[in-house]
Amino acid sequence: MPSDLPTIDDLIEPLATTLGGAPDPAVRAFAAITLGQSAHPGAVMPLIGALADPEKPVRAMASKALARLGTGSVEPLIASLGSESWVVRYRAAEALGEIRDPRVPGALASRLSDQKDHVRYMAARGLARQPDPCTADALFSLLGDENPYVRRSAADALRALLERVDGVVRERIVAALTGLNGS
Repeated sequence: MPSDLPTIDDLIEPLATTLGGAPDPAVRAFAAITLGQSAHPGAVMPLIGALADPEKPVRAMASKALARLGTGSVEPLIASLGSESWVVRYRAAEALGEIRDPRVPGALASRLSDQKDHVRYMAARGLARQPDPCTADALFSLLGDENPYVRRSAADALRALLERVDGVVRERIVAALTGLNGS
């Protein structure tokens, strides 16, 4: 290959600059998608920053791109769960829910008590995709949430746990889900 052709390493910085500063949100969203497809570790932090973009489509693409980057995104995404912005916490939980990593269930469980229902919903939704018995108690607490989407996501996560638990925990899940279906 000719040495004068740019490599992905040469393109990360310009893409990151575009993601952080292009006036057109479609261009920023495209930069996020491209960074996610790069599989380059240097793409993670610019994408984390884009979780706070003022435009929803850019935040959504940044979340998808971080999920695509996988386990290299986990620590910065976990840190983003502590953001003051509920939108950043929501998108971080969304991305984490798509990444199979042992650090993820505990991190998502920590947001099941978030003050913002959108974040609780996305955390429960992520736990439905990667059930962990350690999250059962926190999920039970959401079955009475005021938001029906949060309740449904918690119930889905508990259903997903049924194959991974036995004994008292399994009985509690079955009773709780039966009670939901009976009401």
